[in-house]
Amino acid sequence: MNTLRIIYHLARADFLERIRRTSFLLMLGLVVWIGYLSASGQATISMGLHYFGVVNSAWVGAVMTLTVSMFLSIVGFYIVKGSVSRDYETGVGQIMATTPLNRPLYMLGKWLSNFAVLGILILIVLLEGIVMNLLADTAGFNLWALAAPLVLIALPCLALVAALAVLFESIHWLRGGLGNILYFFIYLAAMSTATGMTLQGTLSEANPYIDFTGWRFFNDSISRAGQAAYPELKTGISFGFPKVDVSGLFPDLLIGEPKYFLWTGATWTADMLLSRLVFLFASVGLVMASALFFDRFNPSRLLLFKRTKTESDVPKLAPATEAIPVSNVRLAPLTDIRSHFSFGALFLAELKLLLKGQRWWWYVIAALLAIGPLRVSIETARTLLLVAWVWPILLLSGLGCRENRFDTRQIVFSAPRPIANQLPAAWLSAFVVTVALGFGALVKFILLGETVGVLGWLCGVVFIPSLALFLGTLTGSGKAFEVIFVAWMYLLTQKAFALDFFAYLPNSRWYFYAPLALVLLAIAALARQRQLTAKSIAR
Repeated sequence: MNTLRIIYHLARADFLERIRRTSFLLMLGLVVWIGYLSASGQATISMGLHYFGVVNSAWVGAVMTLTVSMFLSIVGFYIVKGSVSRDYETGVGQIMATTPLNRPLYMLGKWLSNFAVLGILILIVLLEGIVMNLLADTAGFNLWALAAPLVLIALPCLALVAALAVLFESIHWLRGGLGNILYFFIYLAAMSTATGMTLQGTLSEANPYIDFTGWRFFNDSISRAGQAAYPELKTGISFGFPKVDVSGLFPDLLIGEPKYFLWTGATWTADMLLSRLVFLFASVGLVMASALFFDRFNPSRLLLFKRTKTESDVPKLAPATEAIPVSNVRLAPLTDIRSHFSFGALFLAELKLLLKGQRWWWYVIAALLAIGPLRVSIETARTLLLVAWVWPILLLSGLGCRENRFDTRQIVFSAPRPIANQLPAAWLSAFVVTVALGFGALVKFILLGETVGVLGWLCGVVFIPSLALFLGTLTGSGKAFEVIFVAWMYLLTQKAFALDFFAYLPNSRWYFYAPLALVLLAIAALARQRQLTAKSIAR
């Protein structure tokens, strides 16, 4: 009984600390908005271009479940990840390490806290769906059909996500930015496996024990209902905003009049229900495994670079002497500090801070990526440029939030004119690194007379540091930039024309991102000004 009380109070304290943060309130607002899009039918499931299910409780439940499980299974990881790291940074972990609290109990408490945060978001979406169903003119209201998918599919899915966040934090080299990036690619691979999509673009046999989001479960059931009503349908389901009018962007795309079919809900088989229990037990298993890797706040892990102290490292104590009174002490007159200020020195200091701690192999890979475009075709050069600009992501993610990460805000913010001096110097250091990594591609574009490539390159080297500074200043963490930028670049490789900011794709509107970079810099400056004028600078 005492063990349960320990877990409860640990999870409760961590949960209350999380929900009081501004980031949680922002995420809450985003989830409410996404739930509204799902319940109102703006974000929905379709078959083909214009085949939709009749809006009833079962249909709304399926749409909201896919929205929550697919959205929160990636974003939710980054929401809850960081609890263990926070205990390291605040010193709370070292206090708990002196108590009888063991590693499995600590990890269980963190998992339950993560699960509770994500569960609250699901509850809000469920309540929103109920209200929308009651107020809207839907084809009947069925609470079980609406709530069952969220409870039986979304909750076990997010339990697994909460456990993965704990596992990543228990392994010290996955605790930071590398873990954030790695999880994104793990998610893509898991989604590809769960949806059953093969390399040839065909569907493999459905397996509920790997279908953590419920995509194949709904795809098979809805497809059968759609094909029964319209035999000409040969495709599976797709998810997005198919009802949005895109004729202005794609005038050759003929969508046609929407056609509707009735879907009354999926049949819950024994295998499907058992697979949900398997995901829950797998979550607990991951939590127990994380306890094996957890170092229980070993002080040596707090040091970025560990070294063995020698006898010369230990400071020698000076013999005690009596205090000697000193009279007539005069301080040197304070001269105008502006006459000694050097922006160049500040820029070099920021550049050293940006590159500090990188090993020799990091520079070797960076050099290969920088000169690689000179020896390849123009198409391959653009791809190498994309990879080169992703390479320093863990460096650029510190822009605007390095002071918060290392608790040097009071020092940096008390310097003369930190917005006019320190902020531009930090941005310029990132700009130089971005230019250096893309130098080979720029030379390639110039030699081949690729005017659009040169202009897109210039837009890119301005936009990337601006985005990093904007996100770092606003969020106080590098996590947002790491996740968004990796996802951004991945979507570019998938031909997302709207996200092309450096003319990577043909006929893209990359030039929109040049003024956007200036807007992001202005917002970052305003956010820093707000931080400076705040009555107290708190974490």
